[in-house]
Amino acid sequence: MKAIANLDLFEIEETLKKLQPKISLIEKELKRFAGLTHVGDIRQKGFMVGIELVKKKDAREPYLIEERMGHRVILEARSKGAILRPLGNVLVLMPPLSIKEGELKRLLKITYESIRVVTE
Repeated sequence: MKAIANLDLFEIEETLKKLQPKISLIEKELKRFAGLTHVGDIRQKGFMVGIELVKKKDAREPYLIEERMGHRVILEARSKGAILRPLGNVLVLMPPLSIKEGELKRLLKITYESIRVVTE
């Protein structure tokens, strides 16, 4: 019953409609990530983002799992004040729906810088 009540609340408060500017901000900011030497695919569905880390972009060569590149990037991000989640060589971003625009920009900036510092 609580799940249905939550869905009702999402509809009443137009949560998804109100998220559209933040979703667009994520999409816009992620375009810079494509220019990083060691970023492969970038996948986004609403507020969920997956950023693939690759050893060789042109060849689509992945990092070896033993290199723990995703883990190394999240440790760098943590030192800058952000908590990210790695799934192997993919960084997963799933910010809270209540995140403020400034906080979202900071999260994306930290993620970008952490990838750049660790992989280049």
